[in-house]
Amino acid sequence: MFLPHRITPADTEAPLDMRLNAARLGAITAAYLTYGQTLDMRTNDLADYHFDLPVAGHSRSSFGRRSVDAETGEVVPYLPGEPASITWSTDCAQLCLMVERRPLEQRLSAMLARRVDRIGFVTAPQRGVLEILAPFLHEFEGPGLLRRHPLAASTLEQLLLDGLLLTLQHDFREEVETHHHIPPGPVRRAVEMLEERPGEPWTTTTLAAAVAVSVRALQAGFRRYAGVSPTTYLRNVRLSRVHEELTAAVPGLTVTDIAVSWGFVHLGRFAGSYRQRFGESPSETLGRNRRR
Repeated sequence: MFLPHRITPADTEAPLDMRLNAARLGAITAAYLTYGQTLDMRTNDLADYHFDLPVAGHSRSSFGRRSVDAETGEVVPYLPGEPASITWSTDCAQLCLMVERRPLEQRLSAMLARRVDRIGFVTAPQRGVLEILAPFLHEFEGPGLLRRHPLAASTLEQLLLDGLLLTLQHDFREEVETHHHIPPGPVRRAVEMLEERPGEPWTTTTLAAAVAVSVRALQAGFRRYAGVSPTTYLRNVRLSRVHEELTAAVPGLTVTDIAVSWGFVHLGRFAGSYRQRFGESPSETLGRNRRR
């Protein structure tokens, strides 16, 4: 699922109780992994970015002569081209995340509106990633909606990439957080794209790249000229499309089918946004259409 590595159990007489549950989403591979005993794991040179987060027990990661300890909820990044070793406690279970190098670097390049060839994540325990992964893990434990709806899957994949870049410490973090001012032209072009092609897997990053500005500049421009963020604007456009389809839905279509086809992964949150915008629940709109 990930890469070649060697494990050395601390007690060769104890049973190895390895458990692995993994899922892939585009450029991202995530897994729950436990070995059931204390052991050392050593990797060769990594080709992609890896992020390991204990959800039980603790781990110690070593980078050359430097070691860092990670407790439950703390993620440690591992960088391409750099070998590392990890010591797992007996009760350690981890969420292991592998992100393909090129897509992640392309996402950051789009955020900064310039090319980035390598991201120097700080190889120290950090928090906040579990919250980013929660929607991904929830969907793959559910009825498999993402596998049936490519737009929702692609949107979630890009949100995860953006979440890592905006949450973890790296050598471009300060630049990412810098706000820039732009004229109304790029915002106007971005609005036209969202209105004309709302079915594309837009994120703020891809939209900023399409109009040749940085992510922070586009966000500031939307707040100034449109009064909302790019994400909120796109959500409102898609809510309108859902409303149109519910109003004219053919027999057999459900609220879930229509919502997920428009990229709404969190159905509870979708229902709340829909009610706030249209003054009724999605099922009420659909029911009124069927009664007619």
